[in-house]
Amino acid sequence: MRKTIRVATLLGHAHVEMALACLGSLLRYSADPLALRVHEDGSLTAEDRERLREGLGTPELVPRDEADERVEAALAGRPALRTFRRNNPLALKLIDIPLLAGDGDLAYCDSDVLFLRPFADLFRFPAAAGAVFMSDRQNAYSVRSWHLLTQPQLALPCRVNSGILHFRTRFFDPDLLEWYLSRPELGFAPVWSEQTAWALLGARAGCHLWDPRLIRLPAGGGEEDAVALHFVSPLRGLLPGFLERAADRAGEPPVTVGTVPARRCRSWDLAWTEARRRLARI
Repeated sequence: MRKTIRVATLLGHAHVEMALACLGSLLRYSADPLALRVHEDGSLTAEDRERLREGLGTPELVPRDEADERVEAALAGRPALRTFRRNNPLALKLIDIPLLAGDGDLAYCDSDVLFLRPFADLFRFPAAAGAVFMSDRQNAYSVRSWHLLTQPQLALPCRVNSGILHFRTRFFDPDLLEWYLSRPELGFAPVWSEQTAWALLGARAGCHLWDPRLIRLPAGGGEEDAVALHFVSPLRGLLPGFLERAADRAGEPPVTVGTVPARRCRSWDLAWTEARRRLARI
């Protein structure tokens, strides 16, 4: 019998309906046995918890107040991490979830990732990799291109997206995160700070990306061959249409999800991303 893989997620009241659809598709289409660990952001109601138990196979629930108490010691002497956890909603994903995962491997999936067809081996590490992420369309990081030239510690893989991730917890380095988060100049786009931090950790661990043909951001059409699509906030409006059109493909053979090594992000890679953003505003 294959061991059940525990998959963590971060969830609040506003996204319960979406989580039931998206995380439900994760459980339904995985050829590997999965169970969920839901880290609450503090806003779930008793009714929310009951709906999650009914719709997602009785997930383990980690209350916010319990997490606050358990991570307190790890944040001692790390003021930047404390401030980030207090001010950024995604900090619980970066800090609490790996710290409370225990020894071994962390599997994580956001509540806005929709799975479209059966799959296998998603949470399996390739050789010499300690971190696997989705790939983004751009280098969505909170740092600027010139920082990669002036800060030798700032090693990043190209195009990391943290919507789904697999991470060996022995590579979790709170001192590296404290260094990064204590430098305001490296946080010009706070919405991407959590993703940038995961990319930093991934570079140290040995980073791969899941096959971007199978796991990617939606483009609005032609996604029939994809295994999973990540409906990030700017693309969230596409999700209802996908849910309406989605066919039940549970009887199909599972697709094995492979990975590719992540290329290191150089200053010119980030400069190209910055140029494309400027052009898009014109």
